[in-house]
Amino acid sequence: MLFYPRGLVKPFILAVGALMSASTVFAQVPQTPDSLQAEELEEVVFTARRMGVTRLSGALNGQSISRDELFKAACCNLGESFVTNPSVDVSYSDAATGAKQIKLLGLSGTYVQMLTENLPNFRIASLPFALGYVPGPWMKSIQVSKGNSSVKNGYEAMTGQINIEYLKPDDEQGVTVNLYANSKSKLEANADANLHLSENLSGEILAHYEDDYAHHDDNHDGFLDQPNISQKHLMSRWKWTSGNYMLHIGGSLLKEDRESGQVKGHHASHTSNVAENELYQIGVETDRYEAYMKHAVILDAEHASNIALMANASLHQMDAGYGHKLYHANQKTAYAQLMFETDLTALHNISVGTNISHDYLDQRITLTNVQNKLEKETVIGAYAQYTLNLNEMVIWMVGLRGDHSSEYGNFLTPRMHLKVMPSDVFSFRFSAGKGYRSPHALAENHYLLASGRRLVVDDLNQEAAWNYGVSASVNIPLFGETLRLNAEYYYTDFERQMLVDYETNAQEIRLTNLDGDSYSHTLQVDATHPLFRGMTITAAY
Repeated sequence: MLFYPRGLVKPFILAVGALMSASTVFAQVPQTPDSLQAEELEEVVFTARRMGVTRLSGALNGQSISRDELFKAACCNLGESFVTNPSVDVSYSDAATGAKQIKLLGLSGTYVQMLTENLPNFRIASLPFALGYVPGPWMKSIQVSKGNSSVKNGYEAMTGQINIEYLKPDDEQGVTVNLYANSKSKLEANADANLHLSENLSGEILAHYEDDYAHHDDNHDGFLDQPNISQKHLMSRWKWTSGNYMLHIGGSLLKEDRESGQVKGHHASHTSNVAENELYQIGVETDRYEAYMKHAVILDAEHASNIALMANASLHQMDAGYGHKLYHANQKTAYAQLMFETDLTALHNISVGTNISHDYLDQRITLTNVQNKLEKETVIGAYAQYTLNLNEMVIWMVGLRGDHSSEYGNFLTPRMHLKVMPSDVFSFRFSAGKGYRSPHALAENHYLLASGRRLVVDDLNQEAAWNYGVSASVNIPLFGETLRLNAEYYYTDFERQMLVDYETNAQEIRLTNLDGDSYSHTLQVDATHPLFRGMTITAAY
């Protein structure tokens, strides 16, 4: 797919053009006051190349992926944006429905906190298919942090955090449209439009459509080779600024249908005489509605003092059928955060805040009979975070948050990050902290209903894990470019964990609490070097 970063092109062209244009520079040569003359100097040309992936500048260990890097992936959605990233793996958790999951530090994506513009999103019932809910052309950048992240965004980042930044309402005015089609009968169309109504008000409309309109069974086994997905997605975003006040508001509507299972046709001899209603078929219908708002007031620009109120809410309705097994989920989620941040001095920064979240999940499961399962949780929390910055050479960030859950009681989340950079060549990072997660076993794993085995869900505990990480990076000048070397090690130790048990009983799949130890060791070494203009090589182990 080809898409163009319209909002970035014009500023970049203007900046580069100003630097690279063949212009004449004049300077005054000191002479006697009565005889000042102008002397022509030689022109100076500056050239620079923007990196598609850059390391996060603060204490957190991670990467920022810009649209320049997304061009290389030719991605169509968030799940296809990491094909050139050695740190993030995306794999099918269920091929029949097309459910994908991110793996970070070798662990399941359920332990990675998903954010959209620093607001928690895509949780519980939306998690299995969330990677397909963000079209590639809508994204301006992606930030990936490893290990425990900042306490600002909550307690759920156990092995990492992924934040998605959409195109902005105040980007350059205009309309962008792109189309995509492939030989597997997939069509996709994307469009975005920006409108600046005044100096204070700007808006943006984003539209997405995709459809897999044909049924492919190339190996003639009577089953679809891949699920047919039809999706319509519309988003509206607005920004208002007035003096020291800023407002962001927006909302989105999504409708998606997934079909899979057996197909009736002459290629599948063993199903050609089977009635249509006797075929084993899988269908997942989803309707999702989202809204968000952000208020910010700059109290003191000199000390970066500001107060902000952020909130989002979503309604996620899903009907899934796996043969004669039916699953219905109605999820309502709301989140709000009030925060204050200021630079006490040039060296010291403090951030404090409070937040509340509420999850309501009404589930109906039809197996041999109809079962209703209602899950509700309200969490109220507060945090404080201090950052010491010694001229970027040493950055120490320490935070503590306390939360009260209506289901699991009180718990504390301590986290610490340290960055030491004695020179531009070498940097070292260390992190340690704790994370928690409330498991919603059936909503996050409903694709297990496709199995012929009995599905059993035990009374589950809140998951908890400690994460420790250390990393080092070196920048070495080589052949006029920079060779970037990075090595990192992470250790995750679970205190409590949910386990999908396939082994104990051959007749059932049990979602239960792990009895015993659970830990993970992850080591990664990678190197990146630009060979020449337009060609960069990356190797990772």
